[in-house]
Amino acid sequence: MAETKEPDIYTERAHLLAVMVALFGGVLSYSDPLTPGWPVLYVESPAGQLSWHIHPDDLWLFEAVPVVENYPWDQHSTTVKYRRVRALLHDLPKMTYARPEYGHP
Repeated sequence: MAETKEPDIYTERAHLLAVMVALFGGVLSYSDPLTPGWPVLYVESPAGQLSWHIHPDDLWLFEAVPVVENYPWDQHSTTVKYRRVRALLHDLPKMTYARPEYGHP
């Protein structure tokens, strides 16, 4: 693993996004002219397209994710993106459950 620094907020988020990619797949694209050194991670989830900029220091988490030139963005806003994320919370089945001895059924 390439990580050597204390995780910051971008790195913490990148870890969670790597899990999302493991679930749904994803691509990286250097398609945002405002942030040429930061790729955009695109995930096509059951709730719709989701995207985030990935800090270059965190790319080691996405080594297996293909890079696609000019990947099409569906023009979703941040508000729409997180509405889609919340839809996933309700629509995806739970894969595991908390153990009963910790107060969760």
